[in-house]
Amino acid sequence: MNSFEVINNEFCFFDVEKAKKRISRYQKIHPAKDVFVFAQKIKFEEQIVLTRDELIAELHLLNINSKFTKKEAFAMINNDKFVSNYIKGNVSSFSKLKNYLQGNRILKIYNEDFRNSKIENESIDLIVTDPPYPKQYLNLYKDLAIYAERVLKPGGSLYAMAGQSYLPEIMNLMSVDGLKYNWTLCYLTPGGQSPQLWQRKVNTFWKPILWYTKGTNNKWLGDVVKSDVNDNDKDFHFWGQSISGMNDLIKRVSEPGDLILDPFLGGGTTGAACLYNLRNFIGIELDKDCYKTSKKRLFQINEEIING
Repeated sequence: MNSFEVINNEFCFFDVEKAKKRISRYQKIHPAKDVFVFAQKIKFEEQIVLTRDELIAELHLLNINSKFTKKEAFAMINNDKFVSNYIKGNVSSFSKLKNYLQGNRILKIYNEDFRNSKIENESIDLIVTDPPYPKQYLNLYKDLAIYAERVLKPGGSLYAMAGQSYLPEIMNLMSVDGLKYNWTLCYLTPGGQSPQLWQRKVNTFWKPILWYTKGTNNKWLGDVVKSDVNDNDKDFHFWGQSISGMNDLIKRVSEPGDLILDPFLGGGTTGAACLYNLRNFIGIELDKDCYKTSKKRLFQINEEIING
């Protein structure tokens, strides 16, 4: 029995001839390296291809009428990271995606103070929000942290944007029982959209996103989020965020089918990013005019996606 037969007996390759050629070439280039490690890599790549085909076949059985939704769903399945995580045991991600595609979708917008909202305890996967930064609103961060501890599922996360001017005070206010600081993400805003903070003599091209978890965090992610250059979108709210930056954040921190809450809805950009990326969404906005504008925007996007 030659060395490749030993390796093949260990891994049972799907495409034996292709694997044999790759291993032979690898041995010639790297004679001192462990060929079994490389063979394991080949086998996992085969698993990704076969598993992706199985998941795509399942999606084909679903009645997905929206061309946009269908395109986005298949793009997610064609992502090696998505399939790799599925193989490693994260099957809930695909289950949530299927549930979403089968019409079990949530889009709700409320005109009220989030502190008085009737959102069920431990019903939210993530909170992604951008509270107001001026000093007179700082106590809202404490209220937000208390609220997040109530409505987040165990293991859920809160991602709260913040200005740098009062960051120590904000982090102190957000230190509440049941919610644990995990990390600070960097949200880059490149180009000519830099705010000038005269009192601090700073032109800032980024802002912090404070990441808190309810319980232990089990999610890996990169800590830099970026909007497109000069994508400074104030069409729906004078403190509005860009859709490109929020798209990047939503894709980075959540999975398809997750239920995401924004208790400071503002112009609705968080909700728009959720809709475009197949996430469920609940938005809460106190200001009646902002509520009307955002509700119209989000339900129009939702209608376009359904009929697109």
